[in-house]
Amino acid sequence: MRHHHIFIALSLIAALSACTARRGKSPDAKPAQSPAPAEVADPMASFARMIPGEWRVTFQSGTSMFQTWHWGPGKHSMRRMTDGAGAGGEPWRALEVVYWHPGRKQVCLLGLSPFGRGVSEGTIKFEGETADAVFDLYQTGGRRKMVLRWNFDGPDKYREKLLEATGPTGLTPLAEWDHIRSKTLTATRPRTVEVSPKPSKRLKVLEAFLGHTWEARGDEATGNAFHVQSTFEWVPLINAIYARVLAPSKDGEPRHLLDAYFYHHTGTDALRCLALSNRGGVYEGDLTVLDGGALQLDLKGYEGDRVVPHIVRFDFEPDGTLRDRVWSLKGTERTLMLDVHHKKLEPKED
Repeated sequence: MRHHHIFIALSLIAALSACTARRGKSPDAKPAQSPAPAEVADPMASFARMIPGEWRVTFQSGTSMFQTWHWGPGKHSMRRMTDGAGAGGEPWRALEVVYWHPGRKQVCLLGLSPFGRGVSEGTIKFEGETADAVFDLYQTGGRRKMVLRWNFDGPDKYREKLLEATGPTGLTPLAEWDHIRSKTLTATRPRTVEVSPKPSKRLKVLEAFLGHTWEARGDEATGNAFHVQSTFEWVPLINAIYARVLAPSKDGEPRHLLDAYFYHHTGTDALRCLALSNRGGVYEGDLTVLDGGALQLDLKGYEGDRVVPHIVRFDFEPDGTLRDRVWSLKGTERTLMLDVHHKKLEPKED
């Protein structure tokens, strides 16, 4: 089976994406994954109610927060961005990603918060007009067991309750908020913050990727061409980088191939990556810096019922291009699946 078409979107979000773009164009290409069982044909359907508009919360102190939801590639995931301000007016931001995990057969969640450098990992499940999330929250003070519950009152309002498992006493309520949908976005959103304009020391190894569009073009052995563009965005306050891979199109909108999130895990002290493809693939693993400055991702890819380990390596070449190689692993044996160069696109003049 030829399954290397996804790899370009994983090579730090650049490599695996070209492979995703060219999937299905070769006459001998086969699907990377089998159709999902009927009972999970659309496991993300319940989250569609979160779009459009924004969800607003007003606290007793008079401060507010605003949340917007966005579909991920292929509608196998959603991203929630939360912006708010503290009592003193200082901005804060949080990010949550919910996604169908083909290996676990569950909707999983990843949350990143500035409070105690919080990282949340768990699952979330809808039951009619309610949803329950169960997750571990890693902060600088240690790990906490948390539960989040949503209760909807019609299409445009829900109450959110946050609880903590505190041992024999069971769940302890911590806070409640009422979310009200607005069909229009707040005009003065606290998104253009100047706090932490650059990555922290832990994520500085990825700084060279920021501020550019990276493009890869080429031809595979079968003669099919591929063309992908990748961008990396620093998300202030939560110490994370969001990467997005698109396949440009001459007609219509570009195809959204892959999203990836890079962050420092407070619990493991590792640089982590979560990548989500438009075909429903989930890729998880750690990022390390090799001798000489090259970057390597050790990823486990969940593609339908298959689990495929990958190694992705990035080397900055003297000519300014980025060499991206992807290997698949079988035991101790490596098989090179991709070797491409990405170049920086010059910004277009007005």
